[in-house]
Amino acid sequence: MANKSSSSGDSRTKAKKLPPGINLTPGGEYRARVYFQGKQQSIGQFQTITDAKAARSIAQSEIARGVFVPMSVRKAKAKEEQQKRDRAMVTVDHVAEQFWKFLKSTGKAQGTIYTYQSRYRTHIAPRFGQQPITDITVTQVEDWHAGLLKAKGQGVSRSVYLTISSLFNYAAGKANGLSSAFTPYIETSPVQVSGATKHRPERRESEPVATVEQIEFLASHSGKYRLAILLSAWAAVRLGELLALQRADLTRGDGFYWLRISKQVQARGKGLYETAPKSEAGYRTVPVPAALNDEIESHLQTIPNVKDSLLFPRLGGEWTHPNSLRNAFNRARDEWNAENPKDALDNFTFHGLRHTALTHIGQAGATLEELKRYAGHSSSEVVAKYQHATRDRLAMLAGKLSGQIGG
Repeated sequence: MANKSSSSGDSRTKAKKLPPGINLTPGGEYRARVYFQGKQQSIGQFQTITDAKAARSIAQSEIARGVFVPMSVRKAKAKEEQQKRDRAMVTVDHVAEQFWKFLKSTGKAQGTIYTYQSRYRTHIAPRFGQQPITDITVTQVEDWHAGLLKAKGQGVSRSVYLTISSLFNYAAGKANGLSSAFTPYIETSPVQVSGATKHRPERRESEPVATVEQIEFLASHSGKYRLAILLSAWAAVRLGELLALQRADLTRGDGFYWLRISKQVQARGKGLYETAPKSEAGYRTVPVPAALNDEIESHLQTIPNVKDSLLFPRLGGEWTHPNSLRNAFNRARDEWNAENPKDALDNFTFHGLRHTALTHIGQAGATLEELKRYAGHSSSEVVAKYQHATRDRLAMLAGKLSGQIGG
């Protein structure tokens, strides 16, 4: 017992003999500290008391000269520098993978994410994918964009540019919805091509617009999809929206049917899936011309009398693949063109049916807001073209003015 007491007393004696600002740690090292700006700052742990005293003396000298940097600040700066070095090795491909996850977390539609990924794989990754994202320069992006514009035209280059711009804005911490805890990969985005996002629609004298006779031919030669062709050509329904329609989406009122559009079927990526419309404006209820009442009622007799029955199902009541409807339309169009070479529907796609409907509605006198409502578009620029008169209508109006002048 005497020996133990003597040993404890020796330790306390040694502790008392340590110089100010130095203490012995449980691990047997000497911790040195100094007072700086009213706080005790640790300057490290040392194997010998001599080293601890020397370090403390140096720190006090630095304080006197106004150049002292606390250890906590040095550690934080070192950590920041290491993070920068680590980030400098991160490739654009890696950031893109994080970007897709971010888009999904913000509720971006699966189809939209797939479109971004497709553009990235085809046009962006081959040029930038394997490069460290911190190495990408404004000049590199400008050269890449110039090549893309020359090879693919303004339509493709604009959409791809919007994708790479969103990706690099995310990398720079500028994307909407990012957490405040997000650490940017780069300080500023190098995607800064002037005018690259400006929409420059191709100038054409007229868009392909099907006549009543052509629409009837296409519908009659599309088999079980007859009503689908008519609804697209007269009610401006998109292909994916058609395939998601159910019996409950058709209601009768005021002498005609109303069509509720609240979803669409997509096939981008893996398999078929149902998703929301392209935008908030896509949720809409539109009237179907009364001339199609008999067509609708006849078609309803071919599907189960259950509210959630699809209007255009495949066998087994499952979703029809968009390509099935598109192929049926393409065959009908090709038949028309073969029988009517002088009145062929050149370059007329399924989307042309929707364009036809909106053109007819615009010519009937629809306002810009009415067109937006009917089309399910939020952009005035997109639907404004459907208010443009055709050459025949312009000639008719000019003829009326001529009559007034003669009078």
